[in-house]
Amino acid sequence: MLISTEAIALSSIKYSESSIIIKCFTLSDGIKSYLIKGIRSQKKKSLNIGLFQPLTILEIDANHRNTGNLESIRAAKIVSPYKTIPFDIIKNTIVLFLSEVLSKSIQEEEKNENLYDFIKKSLIWLDSSDSYVNFHIHFLIKFFKYLGISPDESNIHLSFFDMINGAFCDYSKNENYISGSVIKHFKEFLGTNFDELCVTIESSLQRKELLEFLIKYMQIHLEDFRRPQSLNIMYDLFKKR
Repeated sequence: MLISTEAIALSSIKYSESSIIIKCFTLSDGIKSYLIKGIRSQKKKSLNIGLFQPLTILEIDANHRNTGNLESIRAAKIVSPYKTIPFDIIKNTIVLFLSEVLSKSIQEEEKNENLYDFIKKSLIWLDSSDSYVNFHIHFLIKFFKYLGISPDESNIHLSFFDMINGAFCDYSKNENYISGSVIKHFKEFLGTNFDELCVTIESSLQRKELLEFLIKYMQIHLEDFRRPQSLNIMYDLFKKR
């Protein structure tokens, strides 16, 4: 069936000498993977590989057979062109990191308009903002809600956090119970808006500790979720920020 839909490019891999497989989160059908033949060849005129950079917001015309196999794209265009992300090394690295997280964590081949809207609006905010140093942390914590792993905040005043049960508590049993500055900053992010990011964490070390905590939490609760390879690259860039 030929369908027109918005889609956010998540990842791509080379397929043969001239083709790629692109993974997208579509507004109409959730996760879809497409084989685009010949796109890496100079002869391909209808589609440009630059359209499918990580987290580009697109409108595509695609054939969805919904058989579990690779689908095909007939046409694509950028819906919301980024003005700063491609030219800002920090923003670009954040986008690469988040594209890897999203690609590894979203599995549903079904429509999820709320999640799509959250991702799209978040990216547009990032592109237009000058205060984005903690954006990725805030994004991950907001993203937990859509993954169904948001922490129970009923006892948020307590000092420890049980990573297995996703709840705050007043005791520690093992290494999966976390306390200290990591939990203090975690609490600060819960329930805040993107515009409040600039006053939350300023230390690159504290930011790294919180990110490692968030990634470990996702690994505990999401089957087959692996630590993003782009995380260390981001740490290197953020050392002086």
